[in-house]
Amino acid sequence: MPIHVLLASCLLAGTASMAHAQSKTPGGMPPPPGMSLAQSAAMRFPQPVRVGDLVGRDVLRPVESQDVLGRVRRLVRDRGGQIMVVIDFGGFLGFGSRPIAVPVDAMVLLGQDMEIVAFSPDQLRQFPTFSPAGTTDVSNDTVIKVGLAKPSH
Repeated sequence: MPIHVLLASCLLAGTASMAHAQSKTPGGMPPPPGMSLAQSAAMRFPQPVRVGDLVGRDVLRPVESQDVLGRVRRLVRDRGGQIMVVIDFGGFLGFGSRPIAVPVDAMVLLGQDMEIVAFSPDQLRQFPTFSPAGTTDVSNDTVIKVGLAKPSH
């Protein structure tokens, strides 16, 4: 068998297996209907993580393609004590983006990245632009718990 035919068949087999392995659900674990974010996050094997280790991580879109949405800019506590992850949303290559605050319970660790699992891109577009009024920064040395996700590809 010629080498180019062998290589082509290996590539085709690898591509087919990757397409078959993709999950239809972000991170493989969207919250079930009627379940709160906190209950859903508790089911994702929360792991202790230092806040400073989250800052700067890429945030992936909650879709199969796993496009990079932006980066974690900071973590804040809102008036109710909930920890929110401030990320850039929208734009192109960082231009035209705006900061939004996503509950940490709606996100998971996916390798070196974070993924939003509880909101669709359409829902994220409706989030208000983040304003620091009424929030306090979470110290980089603070350890919080963040759920884990398996790769969807």
